[in-house]
Amino acid sequence: MYVGGSDDMLSLEDGHLHVRPASEPVGHRGTVDTMLISLVEHAHERAVAVVLMGLGSDGAAGVAATKKFGGLSIAEKAEGKEGLSQENAGPSAFVDLYLPVQEIPEQIRLYADNFNEAEGTEAEVRLPAEIEAHITQIVTILRNVTSHDFHGYKRGTFTRRVQRRMQVLQIATIEDYVERLRANRDEAQNLFQDLLIGVTQFFRDPGEFEALEREIPRLFKDKEPGDQLRVWVLGCATGEEAYSIAMLLREHMASLDYPPEVQIFATDLDARALAIARAGRYSAAISSQVRSDRLARWFVREGDTYCVAKDLREMCIFSPHNIVKDAPFSRVDILSCRNLLIYLDSDLQNRVIPIFHFSLRPSGILFLGSSENVTRHSKLFAPVDRKSRLFRRLETATRVIPDFPLSSRARSLDVSLPSQTPLLQTGRLSASISRQAEVVAERYAPAYVVVDSHFDVLHFSGRTGRYLEPASGTATLNLLSLAHRDLRVDLRSALQRASTEAVRVEIPRVLLRQDDRTHAVNLVVEPLGTSDITSIVVLFQDAGQVAEGIASEGARLTNEEHVQRLETDLRVTRDRLQATIEELESTNEELKSSNEEYQSINEELQSANEEMETSKEELQSVNEELQTVNGELAHRVAELDRTNSDLKNLLEATQIATVFLDNDLRVRSFTPAATEVFHLLETDVGRPLDHVVSRVAYPELQDDVRTVLRSLVPVDRQVSNGAGDRHYAARVLPYRSVDNYISGAVVTFTDLTATHRAETALRRSEERLQLVLETDAVGVIFFDSDGVIFDANGVFLKWTPSCPSW
Repeated sequence: MYVGGSDDMLSLEDGHLHVRPASEPVGHRGTVDTMLISLVEHAHERAVAVVLMGLGSDGAAGVAATKKFGGLSIAEKAEGKEGLSQENAGPSAFVDLYLPVQEIPEQIRLYADNFNEAEGTEAEVRLPAEIEAHITQIVTILRNVTSHDFHGYKRGTFTRRVQRRMQVLQIATIEDYVERLRANRDEAQNLFQDLLIGVTQFFRDPGEFEALEREIPRLFKDKEPGDQLRVWVLGCATGEEAYSIAMLLREHMASLDYPPEVQIFATDLDARALAIARAGRYSAAISSQVRSDRLARWFVREGDTYCVAKDLREMCIFSPHNIVKDAPFSRVDILSCRNLLIYLDSDLQNRVIPIFHFSLRPSGILFLGSSENVTRHSKLFAPVDRKSRLFRRLETATRVIPDFPLSSRARSLDVSLPSQTPLLQTGRLSASISRQAEVVAERYAPAYVVVDSHFDVLHFSGRTGRYLEPASGTATLNLLSLAHRDLRVDLRSALQRASTEAVRVEIPRVLLRQDDRTHAVNLVVEPLGTSDITSIVVLFQDAGQVAEGIASEGARLTNEEHVQRLETDLRVTRDRLQATIEELESTNEELKSSNEEYQSINEELQSANEEMETSKEELQSVNEELQTVNGELAHRVAELDRTNSDLKNLLEATQIATVFLDNDLRVRSFTPAATEVFHLLETDVGRPLDHVVSRVAYPELQDDVRTVLRSLVPVDRQVSNGAGDRHYAARVLPYRSVDNYISGAVVTFTDLTATHRAETALRRSEERLQLVLETDAVGVIFFDSDGVIFDANGVFLKWTPSCPSW
């Protein structure tokens, strides 16, 4: 077990615990989330995250990652608290289990035991197949409890989520889990929440958002101040994507004098995630996702959280919505559905994408995730930036009317239907194409049709019955299948030429046999538009009825012309085939050349691999050297610690007040005894010495320090405190480093109070003795150790002048 320090960042890398100092200030580190995310990325379903009370919003991203990788997350349950609020934005709102702290260790033990017993056994392999056999029952229970149908949910994902819930609850068989679902509505809700994978962030995949930003001016181009630009964000989760799009729109609106109104509809199934989105409050981790200028403009810092600005919040409407059963929004300019389709099976995807086409305005933008595409619906959407998954809505031959709810069809997760195009109803043409067609029709006033680039009819005029003869079989709108058989050859040729060369094609007097009569028809095929040809108008000009004899002769001539035309087409086809063969040969040569280049690159890669192997060995050798050096450094650090301890004890034992100064006379450090001489605190380190109040009368201290720094000669003084009852021997010396570099000064104060008192007492005793010796009433003599008199005062000498011993 390892407990990190307050300034440590912990992460699990390559199976080892990695500790590094935190570079960010406290409150901006994301310590808990960093550790949990690295843990689950390494251990996956083996990871267990325990979130105790008092963390606030810290750990929410780590718990979300635990759910994503299949691990177990547990939150501490406070005493007397029965449930968990849906609006809780912290990590506890997303955990698997919510338990009192005394029950958490036992739950972890059961989880580990159950995981180890199941791993590598036959049951582990057999369980997914057993779950698939009961999917229909589970989906039915979920629909009855939550009113949401998961028949179209991708089978593999659904199975993994069910298996994960069984692992969390330590349920061994799928039958027991189904019974648990039937008996416990809370477990059905827990499984429902596990199926809702809300993985999102601000400006996820920044390059794709930059591509969307480039398309925004085009969407605003035709908008008037009174118009509305509408955005629909499906699967918005906790709202980051909706607010990201709102920032892009707001930034462009700032460049317009009279911008239109913008409304963003953000929908999701998860009510808890929508509550977080409505609050618009996010952790400080978003500072790594949002540019600093946008962070300052669109967010308000509140403690350790960021709140979305009011302007963005008012643009967004968050509401629950189920794309499977609820009717879609309409007249949408931008539809964002990122990383939602990947959880739906192919059949449901093919039914959802036409709904997107129905919701969008003409030329509206569909914004998908990096793993999603609409390649099967090329007639509904055209790529704007295929790499960034941006698509533009196309105007189709008929308008798609989706059916609701999508779950009404009898479908199952294990049934994979082929892609089918929904039945197309009566269509309409965009106003611009209709106007162009009417201009051409007014010029010729014949019967006409408008077709797209695939020759499917977009628009019929009146009186086209003579020229169109639908074939039996499956209904189709392709003009070549609808046209009268006598017109098909000429019509095909004219359409192909008009579409490839973008020119107007006229074919006069094509004979049409109908009701035993022969009619002459002039065909006119003209592209609509100038650059990108998306529509072609075909006009049928009636040239009148042809007499029978002339018709026969005309038929004979027509047949000859038809033969010549066929021969010409055959010749052109042969030329094209020859050109294709030549291109194929050239391509083969290029492929051979590319293959040789690839072989050369492969050899270079093999050489590079060998070099990497050599480098790996060198790195291993360097690693061993670093380990040796690290051992030596650890030994030196231990010695340094011992030396520092010795010095600390020495300074404390001597009771000498010492202050260490740098060259600018700032306090670098001091001994505990120095607090008796100066008013020093730990916070005074780094302050100038003249800012510290002294307890002694030493006004010359700074001058003495400067003198010592210049001359490098120590200075000694005797100083006293203000009351005069304490005396010190002050000494100022230069501070020399081990390499004899002068990097400051050392000021010491030795307490001389006891010595000073002894000297004073001795001096007073001497004075008193002198007074005694000088008095006239006492005679005093002094003996040495041998009893010999060596001194006497005058009184004694007066009293004994005739003593024989003298």
